[in-house]
Amino acid sequence: MKWFSAFIMGLFILFTVAPGEVMASDPVGEIEQLLPEMEIGVFAGCQGVEIVYGIREVKAEKGVVVIVNGRNETFVKYRKVINELTDAGFSVYTFDHRGQGFSGRQLADPHKGHVDSFDDYVADLHFFLEHIVKRTSHAPCLVLAHSMGSTISLLYDLRYPGNFAGIVMTAPMLGFSTAPWPFFLVSPLLSLLDALGQSQSYIIGGGPFKPKSFSDDNILTSDRENYSRNQRLMAEYPQIQLGSPTNAWVKQALVAIEEVMAGAESLRPPLLILQAEADRVVDNQAQERFFCDRAGICELQVIPKSRHEILVESPELRDMAVKAMLDFFERVYGD
Repeated sequence: MKWFSAFIMGLFILFTVAPGEVMASDPVGEIEQLLPEMEIGVFAGCQGVEIVYGIREVKAEKGVVVIVNGRNETFVKYRKVINELTDAGFSVYTFDHRGQGFSGRQLADPHKGHVDSFDDYVADLHFFLEHIVKRTSHAPCLVLAHSMGSTISLLYDLRYPGNFAGIVMTAPMLGFSTAPWPFFLVSPLLSLLDALGQSQSYIIGGGPFKPKSFSDDNILTSDRENYSRNQRLMAEYPQIQLGSPTNAWVKQALVAIEEVMAGAESLRPPLLILQAEADRVVDNQAQERFFCDRAGICELQVIPKSRHEILVESPELRDMAVKAMLDFFERVYGD
């Protein structure tokens, strides 16, 4: 059976991959060079993990947008979006999640995408909002969240309702493919790996970061220029490189998604889902099930032909998404 052979090979990989070395860096200084128009700072997140953040305020702001990025991202790649938001009159606050980007890692191997629980992501977001964003008086926050960032933002709203005026989600992670494993096997498999002491190991078949040149069939974006720009950023700043997630990350992601889907009807802020029609990373059908639960409060707009990273897609596709985002934010504050 092919899946059994893959499972055995995966176990072999998990037990033989050697951990990498922690890469020293000055994240604040490096981001200041990349984004000189932003105020860059650091706070101690949950369990003391160093979280790097950025602020760009505008005078006479219409409101504040908090960007909550996805897995394996840094807010540096959102420079164009930040400019578009500030040009439209919105101040922007954002940060890199624990375990990725310029923020601190929890494991000795910095390439492992790991989190003990999505509660840690929520705790970091809570501190950021309470102690960084709210130290200046603003109208209720708007949120722009991508993929995993959508899951975190929705979890936050379930735990701390009333803080968000509206949320735009690009390609939200409300479900994802578990191929080649049948979904019903994933939880038992993760429990087995946990019992074997492999919760902090790469997922089966996964491993450290490897640079990949642009190919027409890549799952992230159809835009060669944007793809190559992000690859150059990771080559120039190797400390932001990230490989596959750990088994614990996958397990906790499934737990978080289950909580969000179960609590969908309790969410109160207006929501806009921007769905990538050609997404092969997250489950579009899960987004539609979520949308049905939220009918009348949640809008869903399909970005035709877009792959997962809508905001780094080809100009005509990303412009469509940015217009929908800005229109939604204007409408929310207009109401």
